[in-house]
Amino acid sequence: MIVALTLCLLPWPTALSASVPAPVSIAAQDPALDAKIAAAGKDVAKLLELAASFVGGPMQASADKVYKRVIELEPDNEVARKALRHQSYDGKWFESFAELAKYKREEAARMKAKGLARFKEEWVPEGDVPFLTMGWTKDAQKGWIDPSEAALAKQVDEWKAAGYQFRADDNSWIAPEDFEKWTALQWKCGQEWVDLAKANEYHSKIETSWELMGEHYEVWATCDWEGANLARWHADKTHAELVRIFGTEPAKKQHLVVLNSLTQYNQAAGNQPILIETEGISSLHGSYFADGFFDNNAKPPQYLGCGVSYWDRKDPKLAVWGPYWLRFAAAQSFVEGIDPSWAAVAQWIADGGRGDLATYSGAFWTEKKIPRWLRYGAASYVERFMKNPEAAEGADPWTLRTFAFGEIKKAGGLHKLDDVFAFKLDIKDIPNSSRLYHEAGLLVAYMLDGAGADKELPELHKALQAALKTGVKADITTTATALQKALAKREREIKKFAGL
Repeated sequence: MIVALTLCLLPWPTALSASVPAPVSIAAQDPALDAKIAAAGKDVAKLLELAASFVGGPMQASADKVYKRVIELEPDNEVARKALRHQSYDGKWFESFAELAKYKREEAARMKAKGLARFKEEWVPEGDVPFLTMGWTKDAQKGWIDPSEAALAKQVDEWKAAGYQFRADDNSWIAPEDFEKWTALQWKCGQEWVDLAKANEYHSKIETSWELMGEHYEVWATCDWEGANLARWHADKTHAELVRIFGTEPAKKQHLVVLNSLTQYNQAAGNQPILIETEGISSLHGSYFADGFFDNNAKPPQYLGCGVSYWDRKDPKLAVWGPYWLRFAAAQSFVEGIDPSWAAVAQWIADGGRGDLATYSGAFWTEKKIPRWLRYGAASYVERFMKNPEAAEGADPWTLRTFAFGEIKKAGGLHKLDDVFAFKLDIKDIPNSSRLYHEAGLLVAYMLDGAGADKELPELHKALQAALKTGVKADITTTATALQKALAKREREIKKFAGL
C-alpha cells in the first residue's frame, strides 16, 4: 500500500527529456532498400549479405524483407528460412508454429489410419513404439528383446562355453572350480560360499532374496530355502489351470515374489515402498500386483512388475495361508505376461521415472485387454477353487473349492453379477472388496467346472481364448462381453453350483 501511494505522488512527465533518445521502431526500413534489393538482382549471396547488415539493429523489418526475396528465388534456402523463424519438418517449411501443428495433427491422423506412429524421425508400426522407446531390439525369430535380458543371455553363453553349470535351486551358474562347493550343498552369497543357515539369513532381505527357477516361474523369496522351494512347487501347479482359463501362456517364464512375513509385506508396499503398487489395494488381501516395480539400476530401467505375496512359516495361524496367496500372486504374474501394458511402461521409462504416478497407473490399467474381473477371478480360481494340488491319492481333490464356497456363503453370498463384472475395489470397504476377488473366482470356477451339459458357455469361452491369442483388444472386449452376458443369464445355476 505504501508503494502505491508513493507512485501516485510522482509528477506525470509532460515531455521527453532531451537527454533520452526517442525509441526507433523495429519496423523502420532503409528508404533505399528497394533499390539495394534491385541492385542485387538474383544473386542470393549478395542478398543474404544485405540482409545480414540489418540483423540485430533497428531495421529488422528490412532484413526480413530481404530474406523473403531470397525465398522467392530459393524456396528452401535454410539461412533465410531460419532467419524468418520458419520451421522445417517432413521436407517442408512452415511459416508459423500453428501451421506446423496443424500439419502434424493431420499427418498423425493419416498415419494412424495406416497403423503407424512417429518415433523420432521415422514412422513405425504403432506397436513398435513402446519397445523402441525402452531401447529394445527386434530379432526376426525371438521378437523384441530387452537389453538387460540380451546382456544376460550373452553372459550365459560365455559361462556355458567356460564349462559353468546351471543350478535352478538358486538360479545361479556355477564355475567348474566351485563344483565341490555345490556338491557340499554350499551357497554363494555375494563373494562368499556359506552353509544353508547363513544363506537363509543372507536371502531374508528383499534386495537379496532367493531366486529359484521352476518349470514355469521364477520364485523370488525371502523365506527360508525350504519355503521357497515349496513356493516354487505351488506356483508351477497354477500354470496348467491358467492355460485352461486363457488358452495361451506367456512367451517366457514370469517371476513372483514371496516375502517372509506380514511386516515385510507391509514394508514392500508401504509408505516408502520397494515393490510398488499404484492403486493402494495391497491391504485387501495377502497378495497384490506390483505394477510400479522397476529396476532403476538397469540402463534403461527394466520393468519388473509381478505378483507379490507373503508366507510367514513361523506363525501357525498365518502359515496355512502362504500357499493360497502365492498362487494368487503367480496368476497375477501369468496374466501380466499375456496382457502387458508396454505403452504405459515405456512412457514411464521415457520420463525417467519422474512422471505422475496416478497418471501412470491410469494409463497402465486402461491399456489392459483382459477385463479386471477375469484377471482377478483367474487368480482367485488358482488360489482356492482349483483341485487341491496337495490332496492325497484317492482323497477328495475339491477341498479348496468347498472351503471357497463356504467363505462366500459366510460373507453374505454373491453380489449382483453386474457389480462383480464392474469390479470396483474400494480400500475403504475391505470386506466387500475382498469378496469381489472370490466372487469373480466363482464365476471362473463355474465356467470351467460347473457348466455341465451347457454348450453355449464353452463355445463363448473358446471364442475369448482365440481372441486372446490374436491380442486384438477390440476382439477380446467383444468376446469377453459376450461371455459376461452368458454368465449373467446363468446366475441361478452359478448360485446352485456354489450352494448359495
